[in-house]
Amino acid sequence: MRAEQPVPKEAHHRTAVLAEERRSGDAVHAACDDTFRVLVTTLRGGSASRAARAAVRRALLEAGVAADGIGDAEIIVAELAANSEKHACGPYELRIHFLSGIPMWCEMVDGGTRLAEIHAILADLHTAAEPEPSGPRAPDEIDEIDLTPFAESGRGLLLAHRLSGGHCYAYPTTMFVGRTPGKAVAFSLPAPSCGGDG
Repeated sequence: MRAEQPVPKEAHHRTAVLAEERRSGDAVHAACDDTFRVLVTTLRGGSASRAARAAVRRALLEAGVAADGIGDAEIIVAELAANSEKHACGPYELRIHFLSGIPMWCEMVDGGTRLAEIHAILADLHTAAEPEPSGPRAPDEIDEIDLTPFAESGRGLLLAHRLSGGHCYAYPTTMFVGRTPGKAVAFSLPAPSCGGDG
């Protein structure tokens, strides 16, 4: 099931995406209106990863996102959907948040409510990526983060954190269908290509 719902301006803060966190490409769409909507796709257990990948690919293709950005987003959402199926009960939902027709934020939502372990893993990842007191780390130094703690658990969150540039969060939410409590693991989506010659 897919549903789109407009979101009133006063509810925008609930998406947990700040304008400053949006990746490059904002200027291209500056002339657009500020219509905000959410595409909700209900996912079936057993095929949540496949359906989530397809929904994200479709939304990003329609927005003009480059192939490498689409691939990264597909990897993230497939991992998060698989985690939801493995570690939480249904129902499962994928929510893609749009501003002025541009996909900005993606949430993988499930019927689970346990966030402590997810918060701990994300906190470790955010801490590991923080700049040292001597200045920001070079990209090759960030790759040297000890990944051993993520060998058994947290690999999907590690991928989401890395591929979204650190813009990955988890928070409680309410399921669209049934209005029951749930949790969302969310990440920023890549910006559309600028178009033009380069």
